[in-house]
Amino acid sequence: MGTFLFIPSPSVMEILGYAGFDFAIIDTEHGPTGSIDTRMLEDLVRAANVSDIVPLVRLPENSRIMTAKALDSGALGIVVPGIKTKDDAIELVRNTKYAPNGDRGSCYLTRATKYTSEYSPDYWSNANENTMAVPLIESKEGVENLKDIISVPGIDFVFFGPRDLSMSLGYVDVNNPLTNQYSDKVEKICNENNMPLARFLYPPYKDSIKGWISKGANILVVGGDVGIIYNTSNDIVKTVRETKRKLG
Repeated sequence: MGTFLFIPSPSVMEILGYAGFDFAIIDTEHGPTGSIDTRMLEDLVRAANVSDIVPLVRLPENSRIMTAKALDSGALGIVVPGIKTKDDAIELVRNTKYAPNGDRGSCYLTRATKYTSEYSPDYWSNANENTMAVPLIESKEGVENLKDIISVPGIDFVFFGPRDLSMSLGYVDVNNPLTNQYSDKVEKICNENNMPLARFLYPPYKDSIKGWISKGANILVVGGDVGIIYNTSNDIVKTVRETKRKLG
């Protein structure tokens, strides 16, 4: 169970951890935190460590440099949008892993090793084993190539982005027949290949959660901290106003 962190606040990250979320994805694609804004990234990762929530980072694009910056800050995984081909997935994994599994720069003087205090010769292989590489599939081409994408060793789970796909297909509403058809195809391919697929939750959350769990979903993601704050606040305000109206 996780969510996206758009608000660049260590306090918000801590709150998400204390609330019981398993992971939070620091959004440097749409959120104000930059993917090479290492000072803010490190503070957000520190807050995640304090409240025992796994910090991942969504990058704006497939980039060796930005991946290294995020992982050196102590993040435990990378989510990359717009993955369309097997070659894209190979690049994602290679950016995320140290040699011989990839091309990640092998500096040990970083926060990832707690500034050398926890460095040992096993660090490199342990990091490769415990750092996640996650493709975000959000195009027709990505769906058509999904089986090849998830065949790449090192891919841990998959995100499916229905909104970007819908927009590319000419639909503003994600709940349309064509997007639903592609969504079913993604689910089928992932199930047949034992690849975990993250599912997004939308308000009313209770209905969304019940629906996905009943279908066997094992990774659930709330759209983001912004949505959680707004929807919860809006529900409270609506309830107060409706109660006052009913009571006269």
